[in-house]
Amino acid sequence: MKKINILIIILLLSNLCLGQEKWLINNPNSFDYYITTEIKDGEIIGKTRNNALKDIVGGFKFTMAKLATSVKYPEIVYFKGAFEENTFSGNFQMIFSQRHFKGLIKNDTLKITLTNKDRTETKINGIRIKEIKPIRDYKSTFNKIFEITENNIYNQSFLKSKKWRKFKKRMNNISGRINDNLELQIAFSAFAREFPFSHYYLYKSSSTNGIESNNVNFAEIKEINSKTCVLKVKSFSGSRKQMDSLISIIENKKYSNLIIDLRNNPGGNHLSAFPLAEYIIDKPIIAGVFPNKNWYQEFERIPNKKDYSKFIEFSGGTMKEWFVKASQNYGAYFKVNPSENHFKGKVYVLTNNRTGSTCEPFVYGLKNDNYATIIGEHTAGAMLSSNEFNLGNGITLRIPLNDYITYSGERIDKNGIKPNIEVESEKALKYTLDKIMNN
Repeated sequence: MKKINILIIILLLSNLCLGQEKWLINNPNSFDYYITTEIKDGEIIGKTRNNALKDIVGGFKFTMAKLATSVKYPEIVYFKGAFEENTFSGNFQMIFSQRHFKGLIKNDTLKITLTNKDRTETKINGIRIKEIKPIRDYKSTFNKIFEITENNIYNQSFLKSKKWRKFKKRMNNISGRINDNLELQIAFSAFAREFPFSHYYLYKSSSTNGIESNNVNFAEIKEINSKTCVLKVKSFSGSRKQMDSLISIIENKKYSNLIIDLRNNPGGNHLSAFPLAEYIIDKPIIAGVFPNKNWYQEFERIPNKKDYSKFIEFSGGTMKEWFVKASQNYGAYFKVNPSENHFKGKVYVLTNNRTGSTCEPFVYGLKNDNYATIIGEHTAGAMLSSNEFNLGNGITLRIPLNDYITYSGERIDKNGIKPNIEVESEKALKYTLDKIMNN
């Protein structure tokens, strides 16, 4: 009887584990990660390492984040859905965002299609694995991050701070428990986001990292009527030639009102921003200075107008030319010269709290010199000059190499820019069109 009971218990335990599988997931838009799935009673549940999020960010941060969200299962990845004949669908959660998904298990592959808010789809794939073990040596990875940061970051005084020491200690402590690159990214971001500067993060390397901008869909023109058009700049990721083509259209139409929509524009680089600024202004402007680590090591203060003679002038060029000048001596400053033809009507710029980086000197310059009326929300406050460092194995580290200080001596990073007229983001365009009509 005793032997039979033991046999029954063994069978029950093996039943509980039936359907449990381990997978390595590849997402084209983010880092690879491990999940474990279990199929039981017509339902599939998939998730990353139990309590990984709490383990990585710590109990306090985890509890605060949990209280601020309605997500039921605060794991890095958690999905649950109805399962039938190797297909399934349901709710897919990553950190604190949720999307609908559908999936398929076929042989040793797992295929999942996620439906995004804009109704586009993201496809991720997984391969079945026998065991979960760290993808790489994460202690060595963190040591490489520390070394590259300390050799290159503009804010060298920060390296002596309690925050930096605490960050290094925390990353070293959890490095032995991290299993995949997504956990690495979350650990890094959870603590680096509290630093007193932006543009410091990890992301998945791609074949387009570090090359000149050439995104044909970076901006588009929408005509409102014969007098008004909207130039929607999704990001400053186009080339000078591409922006010049859009400017030619605007110039040929002889519009009286130009609305430049920078809402949700995360930035980019100067290649397409310079020609747009050149088209709007009618006299040269100094668009701010980018001091590097050499400046702060010697002077320990932000530069003022009298200091500009110590910096190198930059009035346009390739990204490679910019990084060379910005690294030399104490750094470089932007000088924008007007183009031969410039816009003769009224200019309005729309902003919100996701208008950042390259957008911000553009916005500040046009506002400060009264070339445009800024309408919308306070900008993101994320403006520094940064560059990429390849850590190997598909991981890129971005580090701020130069600070940014406006010509009037203000730091935009972590502060942002207040618009001339504050309006909720989604109402900014209608407000502007009404304002034009009433005038």
